[in-house]
Amino acid sequence: MPHGIGAGLAWRQAGAGLRLLRANVARLPTPLKLDLCVTWRCQSRCLTCRIWQKPPADELSTAELLRFVATNRGAAWLDLMGGEVLLREDLDEICDAIASSWRQLALFHFATNGLLEERAVGLASRVRRRSPARVIVTVSLDGDEALNDLLRGVPGGYRRQLATFRALRALPGVEVALGMTLSRRNVDHVEATIAAVARDFPGVVAADFHLNVAQPSAHYYGNGPEDGEFAERESLQRALRAHRRGRRFSRSPSGWVESRYLDGLDRFLGSGRTPERCHALRSACFVDPEGVVYPCIGAPRPLGRLRETDMDLGPIWSGAAARAAQQDAWHGRCPQCWTACEAYPSILGNLLRPALVPRE
Repeated sequence: MPHGIGAGLAWRQAGAGLRLLRANVARLPTPLKLDLCVTWRCQSRCLTCRIWQKPPADELSTAELLRFVATNRGAAWLDLMGGEVLLREDLDEICDAIASSWRQLALFHFATNGLLEERAVGLASRVRRRSPARVIVTVSLDGDEALNDLLRGVPGGYRRQLATFRALRALPGVEVALGMTLSRRNVDHVEATIAAVARDFPGVVAADFHLNVAQPSAHYYGNGPEDGEFAERESLQRALRAHRRGRRFSRSPSGWVESRYLDGLDRFLGSGRTPERCHALRSACFVDPEGVVYPCIGAPRPLGRLRETDMDLGPIWSGAAARAAQQDAWHGRCPQCWTACEAYPSILGNLLRPALVPRE
C-alpha cells in the first residue's frame, strides 16, 4: 500500500473509531454508515429473495444520485447494495464522485452476484485507486456447483461467480469474501460447499465465507414469513456452530467482529430476539433505489423521500419520524433480525453495554 494511502486510511479509521465510540453513548447527528441500494435489477433468480421480481420503477437518476453524493458527505462506511449494483450503467461515475468527495470514508463495501467479472474487478480497482478507504467485496455463492446454480437460478453461475472471486482476490488491497445465504435447501451443505470451492480454488478456507441466514423483509427482499425457503432454527444453529468450529481463530479486528456476529446470530436463532441494541437510525440507515429512507433492510417503516428534501438526508435523519423509529428499534419494538448490515454497526456501537440476549 502506498504510504499516502496508508496514512489517509489511518486518519479515516481513527475518525470512524471516534464516531463509533460516540455512538456507544448517544445518537449520532449524521449517519456513520449508509446502506445505499442503487437498483432492484438483478440477473439472478434466487429462491430466497424476490428483489429480482421488482420492477425498476422510478429509480433515482444519475443526476439525483450525484446530488445525493454531493450533499451527504459525512459517511465513514458505505454499503452499496442491490439487486445487482453492477447493472447500473452510471455506477463508475457515481463511485468516482464518492471516492473523490467523501473525505471521511473509511470502508467501501459492495456485494455482487458474481456474474459480471470485468465490471466487479473494474469497480473495485477504480475505488481503490481513487480513495484510501478499505475496499471489501462480497461475492454470493450458495452451494457447490449444482446446488448453487439451482438456488440462484443461473445455469453456469457457479463457475462465473468463482471466476469473479478469483479475479478480485488477485487485486492488491482489495478484500474479498464469499457470501453464503442459508435456507432450507443448503443449510446442511456448508462444509460440503467450502470443500467444493477449496477443490476448485486451493487455499480457500472456512474464514473466506461469510454466512447469512435468509430472513423476511417485505420492502427489501420482497419475501415474508410465509416463504417456504426458510430453514428451521435448529438446523441453522447446528450449521453455524459447525462453521464456527471450523474457522481459524483470528486476532484481527475484522475477525473479532465476524466472530461476534456469528455468536449473535446463534443467540438470535435461539431466542428470536435481536441480541444487541439495534443501531438503526442511531448510527446507520437504509436508502432504497427510489430514494425512500428506512431504518434498515428489516423494518418496513418509510421515514421520508430524498426527492422531497433535494436529496439531503439531514432533514429526514433529524426528523421526528426517524427519532421515534430509532427509539422503537433501540427498545426492540421492531421486526427482530440479525443481518450483517445491521449487526456490524450494532456490535461496534455496543462495546460499552451488555448484550440484550445473554450468552449461553
